[in-house]
Amino acid sequence: MSKHIAQHHFYQLPSGNFVHPCRLIQKDGTLMWKHACAVSVPLEEAHEQHIIKTAQRLEELNSWVSQGLDPWQCLLPVTWYIPTEPELYEGISVYFKHTDYSSRDVYDKLINHIQSHESLELRQDYLFFKRC
Repeated sequence: MSKHIAQHHFYQLPSGNFVHPCRLIQKDGTLMWKHACAVSVPLEEAHEQHIIKTAQRLEELNSWVSQGLDPWQCLLPVTWYIPTEPELYEGISVYFKHTDYSSRDVYDKLINHIQSHESLELRQDYLFFKRC
């Protein structure tokens, strides 16, 4: 943690860790804590772990879609962790889009890479991904 950034700029996670919103959830990834915690930081440590595992899986899916692209041409979460929303309260579900490709094209590329315990749906202009 940098000594030059004021403490109030950090998120305190249930695990006790303090993270800056722009810190990557996965090392060498593209997803930041601000993507998951735009509305609220996780309320439970289990939700924090769900966010981390969902981020890891999104990074894997991103590798199927964004091969050969620049790092900023990637999957981008739109809505992720919202503790008051039934389908988003645990951190295992996320609405996302791609920065360059249409959601339909991304869906077509990813659907064969979705595991049996996961789901991927095309919902209007966004994709909805859920683990478990």
